[in-house]
Order: sequence, then C-alpha cells, then structure tokens
Amino acid sequence: MIERSLPARFIAALAILMLLLALPAPAAAHLTPNSEIRLDLAPGAIGADIVVPQSEFGYATGLATDNRPASLAAARAYLLGHFAVVAPDGRNWRVTIDRIAFETIIGPPDLHVTATLLPPPGAGDRNFRFDWRVITREVPTHFALLVIGGDLAGGTRGERELVGALTAARPILTVDRGHAGMTGLFANSFRLGARHIAEGYDHLMFLLALLLPAPLLASRGRWSALREPRATFRHLAMIVTAFTVGHSLTLIAAALFGAHLPAAPVEAGIALSVLISAIHAARPLFPGREPLVALGFGLVHGLAFATLIANFGLGAATRVTAILGFNLGIEAVQLLVVLGALPALLALARWRHGAPARTALATVIGLAAAIWLVERVAGLVIPAAALFETAIPWSFVLILLLSALVLLRAVLPRARRA
Repeated sequence: MIERSLPARFIAALAILMLLLALPAPAAAHLTPNSEIRLDLAPGAIGADIVVPQSEFGYATGLATDNRPASLAAARAYLLGHFAVVAPDGRNWRVTIDRIAFETIIGPPDLHVTATLLPPPGAGDRNFRFDWRVITREVPTHFALLVIGGDLAGGTRGERELVGALTAARPILTVDRGHAGMTGLFANSFRLGARHIAEGYDHLMFLLALLLPAPLLASRGRWSALREPRATFRHLAMIVTAFTVGHSLTLIAAALFGAHLPAAPVEAGIALSVLISAIHAARPLFPGREPLVALGFGLVHGLAFATLIANFGLGAATRVTAILGFNLGIEAVQLLVVLGALPALLALARWRHGAPARTALATVIGLAAAIWLVERVAGLVIPAAALFETAIPWSFVLILLLSALVLLRAVLPRARRA
C-alpha cells in the first residue's frame, strides 16, 4: 500500500503555530520575604539548598550584598555562625558550604547557598536537630521554612514535605526520618524511576513516535510497505534497547562521575527529539537508523533522569544500588508500554486507513512537542500545553484498548474451534 505524501500545509501550519505560541505570558514571582531551607536526604549525607532574601539579609546583618570575594566570605562566616545541625547526643554535624552567591532565582534577588551536611562518626543520618538563627535573631518577625525536598531511602514524594517554620521563638526543629536500609533504597529508587517515566509524557511520546513506523519499510521518502513480523519484533527490540543503553550510560556518568548539563537545554533537547521523531513517524527522515537515533536521544533523555539522582549518597555501593533500582523502574514501565502498544501498532500498520491514522497521531505528538519546545526555549507558560498533557494519558488508554481488542479478536476464533 502506497502512502500519500505528507501535506506541506502540515509543516507550514506547525511553523505558524510555534510563532503564535511564542507570544509572551506573564511570569510568576515569589515575593514572600521569608527564607527557605530544602533538605535532600541521601545515605551518609544531606544536601541543603538555602535561600535567604537579599534585602532582609543586608538589613539584618549590615553586610555587603554583592558577589565580591570579601562580601561572600563575610556572608559565609555569618551563616556558619548562625545555624547548626546537631545529633541526638549533642555532637555537631559538619557543615560544608559548596556554593554561595547573591543572585536572582525568581522574583527579588536572594542569597543562594548550597551546602553538604555530614553526621559525626557513628551518628545516624536521619535523626537530628536543625538549629537556625539566620536573620531571626536580628529580625524577630522573619522566619524560615524547613522542608524535605527528597528522601530517596525513606521514600520520595511528589511534593515537598514541610517540617515546620523556624522563628526567633522557635529556632530549633527536630527531624526524625526513621530507619531506612539498602533494601528500602533499592525499592524506593525503583518506584522513583517507574513514576518518573510514567509521568514523563515527553519520554513516552518520544518512544511511541519511534515505535509507530517500526512495522513499516520506507521507499522513495515514504512509508510504503510492511515489515515482516519477525523483523518488526527485532527492530522494536533494537529501538528500545538502544534507548535504554543511551540513558543508562548518561545515568552512570552523572551519578558516578558528576557529568551534567544545565536543565534548560536538556529539556529543550528532549522536546526537539519528540518533534523530530513525530515528523519521522509521518514521513521517514532516518529510515532504518531508528536504533541509532534512539541511542543518541537516549543520552539526552538520561540527562533529565540524572537531575533526580544528584543525591544518591556518597558511597559507591549506595550509588550503584540506587542507579540499578532507578533504571529498572524506568525499564519496567517502558516494557509495559511497548508490550501494551505492540498489538495496536501491528494492527494499525495493516489497517487500510492505517496511514492517515498514523499521520494524525504523529501530528498530535508533533504539536505537543512544538509547544513543549517553545515553552522550554522561551521560558513561557502556554495554556495549550495543559490540554495536550490531559489528552496524552487518554491516547495511551485508547492504544491499550485497541491492543486488547486486537488480542481478543485473535483469541476468540481459537476458543470457538476448541
């Protein structure tokens, strides 16, 4: 069956839509002049991300609020002298400030600090008192929110968990996260990986876009013939394996060797990968080279996964356990998606209306990717993105229902003959 060529109007409409979506949207700003301390727990250490309003800091301390070395050294000394982490036996944790700068994160400028908190020898890493007197000693109306941003060994939640407010009247909060071992670390890492890929629509849409033309062969710039079933299975396996290898390599490099890129270009690269794959699903751009493309883009997608594993602990055993669980969680969901969609993909390729249906699905994926790309490059919030993110789960439900009908139709005649 020869497929009609992709209308040029589709590409033109896509370009016009991207220009329209680039219209500016109002930016959000955080104007509340309180401080915030986010703790990310990992076996053996805690990462702290501290934000203190610059104006409040300057007013309370009288110190300079610029990024000259002397100003930052004074700010560092003030911080280290005004907060502590204390073990239940009274020993202080070691606090190391890794980075300190006056900068604008969102809204007014802040003093932004990242620090590593290490328990004393023999002390637990999940039970401590947090003593905070930064600004609150000089300005009693000021307060700081203490939140748990991540707890890989004890269970990572989708939203931050508030511990409490640190005030002049209540400068100490007790944190007790209970006990968590390597088994819990593996299980929670597995759940984190599974949840991230299940909720990461861009990752799943990229995979689906590459799988759509897998049962087809290209000729003269079009999808024009069916691939044999055995060859289709082999091709699908190569695509999924290549994507797995790609993001696994990046995960290992990020977790063990600290390799990383800024989040903005990584997220834009993922959106671009979905857009290119969607166009390829409608009209072949790299026929036969899908596994190689999956490998390359898998490296990019792995950088997004790596942002979740920045605090996998200090020991090699801890990191390896967490990476293994996280990666297996990703692969479990990917495998379920591929197995669930496979009957529908094979039936779609053999359906007489399969070509326009595949083109329509590729168009929807491409439009969603275009919106994501504009959002991530321009830093905008586009209302249409919410519509696609609502529709995407239903598209997977329809694909799974179609697969179920295909399997049911294949099984019923055999049952009647038996």
